[in-house]
Amino acid sequence: MKVYLRVLALGLFISVGVLEGTHTRQNYSCFPVLELPSRDSVFLNPVYFCENSMGEYFYYANIKTTVCNDTLCQLVLLKVFWDLAGNFTRFDTLQGKPLTKNDHIPFTSQDYEKLHYTLIDETSILGNKTKDELLDKDRSRYSAKIDGVTGATAQEIKSAVVEGALYSTYTLWHLANGTIKGLIRKHTLSRYNDKIRQQLLKSDNPPTIIFGLKNLDEKFYYEQFDQIVDLLKFGNPLVNFYLAKKIPEGVFTIQKNRTSIEEIWHSFDRNTQSILLKYIESDLDK
Repeated sequence: MKVYLRVLALGLFISVGVLEGTHTRQNYSCFPVLELPSRDSVFLNPVYFCENSMGEYFYYANIKTTVCNDTLCQLVLLKVFWDLAGNFTRFDTLQGKPLTKNDHIPFTSQDYEKLHYTLIDETSILGNKTKDELLDKDRSRYSAKIDGVTGATAQEIKSAVVEGALYSTYTLWHLANGTIKGLIRKHTLSRYNDKIRQQLLKSDNPPTIIFGLKNLDEKFYYEQFDQIVDLLKFGNPLVNFYLAKKIPEGVFTIQKNRTSIEEIWHSFDRNTQSILLKYIESDLDK
């Protein structure tokens, strides 16, 4: 993938065109808003806030980082994307800079797929492990690059990392899911408006939707109840349970709103039903 940058206005505003690769051509308007330190803080990676040609916002950074302290590991270079709620969405490799595994073996397509699913899992076991806990001290592996023996991956985290890329997977997970999430959320709220609210609520990622819901005022539930119903139709138990607890009781004094809930009642999980039942029980008995 080739990335072309056009620097404007004292270098603070750039347009990024993705001209090759698996993505269709798009133009992005971006500017730096945050910094993401590498694993050892040797590199400071600018994080950009962008708007694409469809008017959708996102964040990205061209990450450059070390992943370990010995000659077995190359620098990792990767373009990482987040949504408005600071949730990792995807990554792209940079031209001529593939990711590599032990002994500098390039990632396969299956390795990239595994890395994506690991990075998108914000509850990964990697979040609860220190670097010292990554290796099984009672086991080892041979490396041709150093003609010697190195530590083997601890069994309990083996399924959570790309085989042969333990430190790269671990480092990238923490960069993509660590403190950057809170920083992005803070920046999003500093720019919060109706357009950002709508993008959050129309996300297909439940945690992103819930982040949007947490920033709704009570008036929204009365004035935009049709959109609340659409979210309930989305059918995610986490979103529905959150909404069931947050919808103001007064909303259910309006017959039209109760009818809307009744029409999709059987699609709700039991937890959601148990909370909403007190508001519309008399209507359901009719």
